[in-house]
Amino acid sequence: MFVINAPRSEEKETLVALTEATGFFHSDEIAIVREMFDAFLQNPEAEEYAWIVYRETEHAPPLGFACYGPASLAVGTYDLYWIVVDKNHQAKKIGSALLNFIERDLLERNARQLYIETSDTAQYAPTRAFYERRGYALVAHFQDYYHVGDGKVIYLKRF
Repeated sequence: MFVINAPRSEEKETLVALTEATGFFHSDEIAIVREMFDAFLQNPEAEEYAWIVYRETEHAPPLGFACYGPASLAVGTYDLYWIVVDKNHQAKKIGSALLNFIERDLLERNARQLYIETSDTAQYAPTRAFYERRGYALVAHFQDYYHVGDGKVIYLKRF
């Protein structure tokens, strides 16, 4: 069994370390994880960011996390900002459990759709395949978006 619940304030550096260890994110992206988590800690009841963590048991450290929230100026539209799984526990259905939790939560919130943004580089091919296997449709591709040779891909799932 596993538990998905809210992160504890003292777990910020654990979540940052999980993000760094994947090798997928640049230092500026990791700084954004810190900023978004700090914003969440300042007002956990706010609707801006929802944070969840995956644990093997209630008191175990997080093996993965996700952050999502409502898209600005859109009704019923949400963005998935982060989904990170411990590098040593990937391919163990943790990402699927997190995404399933998010989708159930969004259905309870009467969400219409969830957008996910990722990179088009070869390193992110497994990430893109992960979303496609879960019924997300590729709706946009911007070549050379982040850097030359690193484009932005956007996926969508309607509920």
